[in-house]
Amino acid sequence: MESVNTLHPTKVYRDYIVDPSIMNKIVEDSDEKRSVIFKDYTEFDRNHCFIKDVCSDFLELNGFSHNKDKWFMDIIRYKLDNETKRVKSGLAWHCENDNYPNVITVLLYLRIDEGIIDGNIRYKDKDNQKQVLQVSSGTTVIMDGNVPHKPQDPYGTGLRDLVIVSFQK
Repeated sequence: MESVNTLHPTKVYRDYIVDPSIMNKIVEDSDEKRSVIFKDYTEFDRNHCFIKDVCSDFLELNGFSHNKDKWFMDIIRYKLDNETKRVKSGLAWHCENDNYPNVITVLLYLRIDEGIIDGNIRYKDKDNQKQVLQVSSGTTVIMDGNVPHKPQDPYGTGLRDLVIVSFQK
């Protein structure tokens, strides 16, 4: 696992911790270019709970303390078809703590097709300089809720599937 040069802990693991086929069970087919589903600890669907449990175990394995019972999940799918203009995420520079209280986050990049251009994650390093973390299918990121970041707006053709699970510390 590699560390990223940020003020708060950020680690990158270049492999899957969840099989990408889980997306077939948690996302409904849509013609939208960008779709987002929000879930949290009041949810008892077994697929969402499975993903949450795997992420919690991954955090524990890597020494990150958290409350496994207080979690938030964003499921994001880009479905692009020969897009020549970037599809906006609608997100400005932000920290996960802007949305959820004092969290540690696991980002699961489950699928990024070869036809997708950009769609990486931008972040601010220890010197507050903007950097780009290259992501691909299978990239898993642990990011403290205080790390400023912003997704690159993708374009091109294909699917980009991301599941974000944040836990209260």
